[in-house]
This record gives sequence, C-alpha cells and structure tokens, in this order.
Amino acid sequence: MNNTSAYTFQLYYYLLNLRDTLEYTLEHDHPLEAYEQRKTALTQGLVDGSALGNFIKNNGEKGEEIKHNLETLISELYTDESTILHKEANGVRVDYSQNIHIFDLVIGNAEALRDIVYGYISYAKEHDELEQIMTDLINTDEHMYRMIVCRVCLTEYIKSFGEFQKVMSETKGKPSPQSNYIVQNELSKIAGMLRFSRQHTHATDNKTLDILDDVNKLLEMCEGRRERTNNAPFNDLFKGVMEEIDDAMKLFEPRWHEVYVEAAKEHSEFLKERQYSTGAPSPDTSA
Repeated sequence: MNNTSAYTFQLYYYLLNLRDTLEYTLEHDHPLEAYEQRKTALTQGLVDGSALGNFIKNNGEKGEEIKHNLETLISELYTDESTILHKEANGVRVDYSQNIHIFDLVIGNAEALRDIVYGYISYAKEHDELEQIMTDLINTDEHMYRMIVCRVCLTEYIKSFGEFQKVMSETKGKPSPQSNYIVQNELSKIAGMLRFSRQHTHATDNKTLDILDDVNKLLEMCEGRRERTNNAPFNDLFKGVMEEIDDAMKLFEPRWHEVYVEAAKEHSEFLKERQYSTGAPSPDTSA
C-alpha cells in the first residue's frame, strides 16, 4: 500500500464509523464495545496529525465547517450528555423516537466525507498512484452504503406511514394537525434523505440504481404522485422493495467485507513498515 492509499484508507475508516452509526436506528441489542470503538474512531479521527484532521487544517472555512458538523454529531450521540444513545452496563440503550435526528446527523456528514474520499481517489488516479485495493474498497462500500441508507430510512418511513394511515382513517380521510405533523416532520424528511442519497450515488451498476429507482417510485406512490403497481396494497409494495434491498445487501456485504479485511491488513502492514523504517510510533488510525 502506498502513501496515498494509506491516507485514503484512514479517511475511509472514519467514513465507515459514520456509516455504522446508522445501526443505532435498528431495534436490536447494541454492544458497548462497538459504541466505544466508534466513539474513539470518530473523536481521534479529528485530531491534528490524523488524515481527516490534516484535511480540515488545510482546507480553511470548508474544513472548519466539516469539523463543526462532525463535532456536533459526536456531542449529540457519543457523549454522556446524549439524549439519544445511553450507555448502560449491558450495552447501549437507544431512544428510537429520535431515529430521524440520527439520520439528520449521519447522512449529510457521511456524504461530505464520501466526497473527500472520492477526491483522493481522483487525485491518486491523476498521479498514477491509484491501487486496485482502494478502487475495490470504495466501489463495494458505495453499493453497501446506498442499500444501508435505503434499509434504515425505509424501515422508519414504513412506521411513520402506518401511523399516518391510522390517523387519516380516524379522521375519515381528512387532514388534521396530527396527520400534517407526520407528513412534514417525518415522511417528508425521510423521503428527502432517501432522495439526497440517490442524487449523490457514485454507483453505475444496474442492480444498485434499479433498487434506488424502485425506492423513489414507492415514495411517489405513497405521496400520491404515482399509481400503485397493479393497485397493490401498500404493505405488499413495501415488502417487495424491502426484499429487493435485503437481497442486494446479502450479495454486496460478503464482497465488501472481503475487500475491507484485505485493505485493513495492507494498511496495518504499511504502518508497521513505516514505524520500522523511521523508529517512530505509528499513528492510532488503523482499523
């Protein structure tokens, strides 16, 4: 692994911990060890001397804006004052009623970091320093990340849509302050995040793009801007798209994991070689 690849991997490792923060919107057990590891990665990844810390330092107002946004995320999720993630003896308790705020904190920041990573990929390519392992890592992650965003956001959307239908049923189809609140503060926000992710995708394969398009078609059906396919019930439409997403994740995840393990190994070897050649301690940025 060359210097540019190692630097890019360190940026990617930060991005990976942002990506994995979305896991806290899923209702299952959350180990304390994973929480502490993510907190450390996200906090230490901003210090001077780290890959992202150096980028921030060298990019003026843009860098400071990125740092401010990431510090806000850390403050709201990974501190003892967090009202969303609560450390307990047996793991992390999550206030799932704030899932949409987790999306708010993660998705925009992740896209900003993804742009930086792709910038270094372009730099490496222009300077004939791009290694296949980094191309494979970023490409496989792109597929995984888009499906993860679809999975977690659509899961939350389905909950809110069910509540919206219940409220509308109670008011015999007439809008009410409660139904308007759900539309404006839940459904519209989640749909906006899904579309934001779709607009920023770097994927060009038909499988990923077709699923992203199917998600958007489903949103349009829910919004009354598109006819339901075969006039099917919404539950069947949700189930069909979620199955597409889950099938894609089963396909993408093993490939991503294989490439990630290899890239992490090469990065670790790079740090050991540099430490050996300089006699200096390696920075704590490895996976």
